[in-house]
Amino acid sequence: MNEELKNIIKVACIYATTIIGAGFASGQEIMQFFSIYTTGGFYGIILAGLLFSVIGYIVLERVYCDRIRNYEEFLFPAFGWFAGWVIEIAVTVFMFCLFCIMIAGSGSVISDRLGIPFNYAVLIMGLISMALIFTNIKGIVMLSTFVTPVLIAGIMLAGLYIIFFNDSEVFRISAFLRHITGNWFTSSLLYVSYNSILAVVMMCSLLPYLKSRRTARIGGILGGLLLCLTAFVINAALFIFYPAVYGKELPVLAILKNFSVTAGNFYAIILWLAMLTSSVTSGYCFADRACNTLKLNKKLLTLILCASAVPLSTLGFSRLIAVIYPIFGYLGLFMILVILAQGVVMIQKGTAGRYGRK
Repeated sequence: MNEELKNIIKVACIYATTIIGAGFASGQEIMQFFSIYTTGGFYGIILAGLLFSVIGYIVLERVYCDRIRNYEEFLFPAFGWFAGWVIEIAVTVFMFCLFCIMIAGSGSVISDRLGIPFNYAVLIMGLISMALIFTNIKGIVMLSTFVTPVLIAGIMLAGLYIIFFNDSEVFRISAFLRHITGNWFTSSLLYVSYNSILAVVMMCSLLPYLKSRRTARIGGILGGLLLCLTAFVINAALFIFYPAVYGKELPVLAILKNFSVTAGNFYAIILWLAMLTSSVTSGYCFADRACNTLKLNKKLLTLILCASAVPLSTLGFSRLIAVIYPIFGYLGLFMILVILAQGVVMIQKGTAGRYGRK
């Protein structure tokens, strides 16, 4: 495998793994943003996949051509001083909330599977996340490169297992005859927008892996396509059992437990890996942002971050997803509109940046 292909895979994996977190792998996000709209949810996923690919393409090409090394270098030239600082603060708060959600979710899995008290499980996850955050971007790249293929393969296998080995009469008779309900279009936009907040922050640190413009372009598009395909399979699996799975904390895991204990245990590991990756990514991004803003020691800030996640994680996994994600989705909507507008300007000018690199 040549160096360029390796970098493309790394970039696509990091982009996809930033979004394929606990809410995605558990089915909770997919259910709340897509499955509730029945057939319309599939159209929403296709729209989301296209938007993720376009956003990845635009952001990574800007990072490469303008030699962007961090989020500030991307944010302020695009949004201006005032809007830039508002978004900067909001993004930092969102990453802190996301870290707490992922620590809570992964702690729940450990507590459930190993039979240890929830608070101890959260503490264990906090320590593991802290150790990985200390490795900086290199550790996250290694984690993402290893975990992403496992996540995507595991999620796809679980979804296909549910689809092909179920006995649902509802699915066989009327699943594809339902009419589109609700506003799946807006829901899809919100889903892309809040997920793009963390994804853009992470993409702005990928310059060392963007050795060519083609790496940036293909990496962004491939990451979006991986997200689309994986979400489509998960939604199809949830679609079969909806609305019976509505209200479940971990819907995909709940379905698999009814099929097979082995399948449930296998997917619990996949879910834990997804949560771990998301917690490390969001924790790293938060520490990096807050460190630059407050001029604090990064290791000290990481210690404070992990310690504070324990009491805040008790608010509940599904409740936090239902409340926090849509709120930040509206904020992120402004951000992706500006990014898409920049993409239009790039096409019109026939260049992606100041240096016009090939």
